[in-house]
Amino acid sequence: MDTLLQDIRYAMRMLIKKPGFSFVAVLTLALAIGANTTIFTLINAVFLNPLPVRDASTLVEVNTVDAKNAVANFERMPISWDNFKDYETQNDVFSGMTAFQGVPLTLSGRGEAQQLNGNVVTGNYFDVLGVKAEKGRTFFADEGKTEGASPVVVLSHSLWANKFGADANLIGQSITLNGAAFTVIGIGPAGFKGTFLLNPPEQLWIPLSMHKAVLTGVFEELLESRRALFLNVDARLKPGVGIAQAQAALKTIASRLEKTYPNDNEGRSVILAPMSMAALGVNNRTQFVAAGGMLMGVTGVVLLIACVNLANLLLARAATREKEISVRTALGANRNRLIRQLLTESLVLSAAGGLAGLAVAYWSRDLLWSYRPPFLTADTVALQLDWHVLAYTFGIAMFTGVVFGLIPALRASRPDLNESLKVGGRQGGSAGHNRMRSALVIAEIALALVALVGAGLFIRSMQQAQLIDPGFEAKNLGVMGFDLGAQRYSDQQGQQFFKQAMERARAIAGVESATVSSNFPLGGGFLRSVFPEGTEKDPKRRGVLVTTNMIAPNYFETLRIPLRKGRLFTDFDTDKTTLVTIINEAMAKKFWPNEDPLGKRFTFFGSADLHEVVGVAGNSVIGQIGEDPQPQVYLPVPQYYQAAATLQIRTTGNPTAVLGTVRRAVQQIDPNLPLVFVQTIGELMDQALWAPRMGAALLSLFGLLSLTLAAVGVYGVMSYSVTQRTQEFGIRMALGAEGGNILRLVVTEGLWLAGIGLAIGIVIAAFVSRMLTGLLYGVSPGDFVTFGGVSVLLATVAILACYVPARRATRVDPLVALRYE
Repeated sequence: MDTLLQDIRYAMRMLIKKPGFSFVAVLTLALAIGANTTIFTLINAVFLNPLPVRDASTLVEVNTVDAKNAVANFERMPISWDNFKDYETQNDVFSGMTAFQGVPLTLSGRGEAQQLNGNVVTGNYFDVLGVKAEKGRTFFADEGKTEGASPVVVLSHSLWANKFGADANLIGQSITLNGAAFTVIGIGPAGFKGTFLLNPPEQLWIPLSMHKAVLTGVFEELLESRRALFLNVDARLKPGVGIAQAQAALKTIASRLEKTYPNDNEGRSVILAPMSMAALGVNNRTQFVAAGGMLMGVTGVVLLIACVNLANLLLARAATREKEISVRTALGANRNRLIRQLLTESLVLSAAGGLAGLAVAYWSRDLLWSYRPPFLTADTVALQLDWHVLAYTFGIAMFTGVVFGLIPALRASRPDLNESLKVGGRQGGSAGHNRMRSALVIAEIALALVALVGAGLFIRSMQQAQLIDPGFEAKNLGVMGFDLGAQRYSDQQGQQFFKQAMERARAIAGVESATVSSNFPLGGGFLRSVFPEGTEKDPKRRGVLVTTNMIAPNYFETLRIPLRKGRLFTDFDTDKTTLVTIINEAMAKKFWPNEDPLGKRFTFFGSADLHEVVGVAGNSVIGQIGEDPQPQVYLPVPQYYQAAATLQIRTTGNPTAVLGTVRRAVQQIDPNLPLVFVQTIGELMDQALWAPRMGAALLSLFGLLSLTLAAVGVYGVMSYSVTQRTQEFGIRMALGAEGGNILRLVVTEGLWLAGIGLAIGIVIAAFVSRMLTGLLYGVSPGDFVTFGGVSVLLATVAILACYVPARRATRVDPLVALRYE
């Protein structure tokens, strides 16, 4: 221990004597380790931190899989209410199963009406999760069994604190949700926001038995159909039961249900997922893992470049200390002792870089979180520097110090005593040292190209995504949503509200047109199974899920979606006339690829009513930019009334200027009705592009850091080379060489190294970029423009990094150079 402390003290003295060297080394490591630690704080918060539930490792999510009717990007689906009850009563592998579903709930009577993120849950929800109330209590198991008998609610800690001022007397009081009175019985623990980590935080929970008091329209109907996949399900494994065993048991039950209820369950089974996977959304985890892996990969490249720079700095420093080390060797110093001392210096540097990197990460967390998905609030995930992060930072700092300090230490511990101890002997390092430094420069260039190609691909992807035609005109379009079911509007009252809202909006200066629909662009939509006429009674025929959208007659005019054939809806399409529909081109191609779809008819699952196709509209985005065209059905308001709807306005100028006025005008119709997501469609489209924007911004930042470190590395090696070759350049100039010859000699040497690095980097980047395929919009992983542009950029930077030392070489005084050393 005394020897180790002695080595550390000596290392610190030596580093303090060379503040310039120490500062550059620590700064380089701080930036690279800080970048890695910053990204790891996100990985740690999202992937490694368990949910605030009891023993999360024994919790699983149960999903439906449908072999005959899978939906793109939604392979794992919820479970129907009736199937859930059968799974719950017939299984012997779970100690408890709970079902739940998020629903919007309107809180009124407590100031301005407000829409909250509610959750209807079975009575054992908190018991299965192992979550205790901070104040009051959670539900009793029987509170979720008798329909309408338990008008009670548990509030989240954040809602209690922010909306009700942490009023300790709130327990036992009544609040109004969707027009119904509920008694507050408990406050959830701080930090618990539901089991979906990356969903908007849940704000309150009510028993599923109270669904008729809060669910309206189609949502209420979903609970009454065995086929309707509506509920999320979590379950706790019994002691000694593994996921595979539990899944096999539930598949046996699923097979039995398929035989008993073939019309509802044909082709359907179940699949289980551990809570660590389910918390991210079982259908989204792959994308999140890919994005996290990409960010860690790029910051890993930055770290490698910084480590290469550190190795180069240590090699250069070792070369200048060759005589010192030779003297110590001649005086009897053991080689292992020298290696340990040099390695200690490297570890002290990396430890200082690690501490500084933690400071960089601490100040960078907010910047990183500013690129979060738009549907997440600032407090959804806490980016904390906990022990996982500290251990990670310590680990990479020590790894850097040992691995990239060992080779310089090994080389420096074997000096050429005969050459080094001569009077006036060279201190420039051996040819082996120079070859090593050249190899490290090549590695820096190659790694920098990989990082920059990643950044370039995402920048190009962002550009391409912005050029994608969404199928409607997004400019000067605004939207706001509302749920009339929360206020218990009848169908007639709801349609009257729609009419008044459109009229009031159109009367406002700057509003060109206004329309109503159940869906809005990029907002997704409700899926229903469709059966073309003649197939609805075939027991082996499965319906196809399509998106349904209730619209007012002027919907297509307002959004400027083209009508390809047929007619639009009119005021004459009422609930007393023939049921009509307009479909998009994707649906026409899906159902009637070689026929004229006009006049064709179909039914929805659970209904015998035939809907006649009277028009075909162009495809438009439904859920996300860049998606493949999905089948969509448009239905007129009187024939397909939906209480949850949106008002969309087209303005003559920027809609932001009039959205507030429109909101106030609509709010005057019913002050108790909250209006939500009031924004422009342009803002929605910007939010929809958060992934490529985040990738472009963060990878550009890390790419710039890689480029800077590579440039510093090239400059450092070339500068060192020029210094060591001063005598050679003096001799050349004394023999008649001109400054231009020396300049070309140095720059050519640097470009040769850069060229090799570029060639190697292109090969590596071509392989690595294939992993980004699923994250790019309209750009090939081997995009020539990106590879070419990055190569030119790196070559230009390499030339500039070589030019400054080369210019210094041309100014060498031959007389001084000949006396050098």
